Amino acid sequence: MNARVIIAGVAAALATLDPPCRAQQPPPVRPLGPITNVARDSLASVAAAVEVAGGRVYVNDIGARRLLLFDSTLDRAVVVADSAGETSNTYGSLPATLLPYHGDSALFITPGALSMEVLTPAGAVARVMAMPPSSGGIPALIGSIFGTPGFDARGRLVYFSPIRMVPPPRSPSGDIPRLEPPDSAFVVRFDFATRTLDTAAAIRIPKTSVAVSRDDQGRFRISMMAFPPRTVDDWAVTSDGALAVVRGQDYHVDWLGADGSWTSTPRMPYAWERLSDDEKTALIDSTAKAMQMMMDSMPARMQRASGGAAGPVAASSEAGRGAAAGTAGGGAGGAGMIIMTVPRPGGAGPGAPSSTSIVPTVVRAELADVPDYRPPFGQGAVRADRDGNLWIRTSKQVDGRPVYDVVNRNGEITDRVQLRPFRTIAGFGPGVVYMGVRDSTGVTHLERARIK
Repeated sequence: MNARVIIAGVAAALATLDPPCRAQQPPPVRPLGPITNVARDSLASVAAAVEVAGGRVYVNDIGARRLLLFDSTLDRAVVVADSAGETSNTYGSLPATLLPYHGDSALFITPGALSMEVLTPAGAVARVMAMPPSSGGIPALIGSIFGTPGFDARGRLVYFSPIRMVPPPRSPSGDIPRLEPPDSAFVVRFDFATRTLDTAAAIRIPKTSVAVSRDDQGRFRISMMAFPPRTVDDWAVTSDGALAVVRGQDYHVDWLGADGSWTSTPRMPYAWERLSDDEKTALIDSTAKAMQMMMDSMPARMQRASGGAAGPVAASSEAGRGAAAGTAGGGAGGAGMIIMTVPRPGGAGPGAPSSTSIVPTVVRAELADVPDYRPPFGQGAVRADRDGNLWIRTSKQVDGRPVYDVVNRNGEITDRVQLRPFRTIAGFGPGVVYMGVRDSTGVTHLERARIK
């Protein structure tokens, strides 16, 4: 058999196959479809938007602690829940979560009231359900920061739950040893019929490290390691109730179906970017600088959030990306931050207590703490649209804006989309996407755009 025959035979065989490399070539990046509606109402944030019957849209304004219902044109909105107490339904003092629910209803989770309200398309409360247990505390059910909760094919609520960490014993000097929470967490499912909770998946999360000590005068000192973005996993629940876990290590999706079985789709194409030592050092420096600025501004931000009220500032913990309109929290690469309030004797009057807020000092990470390749995405990067696709906000930037990989149930990148500047995705409707857009004055508005 001569060489020409061999080559012809190989070519014929390859022609009968579906070459994975050719099939998985990502499509070119395109802009999102045209904007069709813009709300006139000014918002502090657009954390989530849920479209219900008739094109009406619920919007969770976490920044102002309000829940609004817009009409189909986005021209008019009514306040459904308000922290000011002017409505019969109070938003509460803690951030709440807004989710699509069965049919054309929405679910409003209010951790402050430990309740979940089923909302009709008309803005009424159809019924109230008790919240499921949260092994990690109330923040585990706050969407957009730890992934957006959703309902699987059996009607179970799927949400993030951190692994409980046992605090280490104090040292003989009284100092608290460095706290290094696990770099993994669980995605759990709550069955409302049986009131039981089980674990669906384990995911990798950003690493954190906190050290607490006291000086010679007994004053507390807190330091936090500023870890640059690290390789993590993220997750979402699709419109057909499947749990999708996107693995950051090799950029593929694990799927948990309605029958309880796991399947994995192939690795998706991604232009991996290797980081040099100089690039790692620059990333360490920029992360530490951004985190310290965020820490220093936190007391003022918390006071503004409480309406400028005087008095002790409650202990707080935040995490998330931020950096754009409509996100809850802020951060550099998903790093957490803590402000401790320590009571001390004395005060303005006899017996009046006062407190001191301790802002952590940021500590730079080491080169070994930075991955060799830039992670393909960060925590809170995955959302699911109404057509069963995943939208993954990748680390890849074009003209300074991230690119979204749109992935179907077969794990194929079918589209690559880029939003206009200063916009973040808040939710989806049939063939449309809802976004929060922040203008030059810092005011946020709701927008609706066609996906194509």
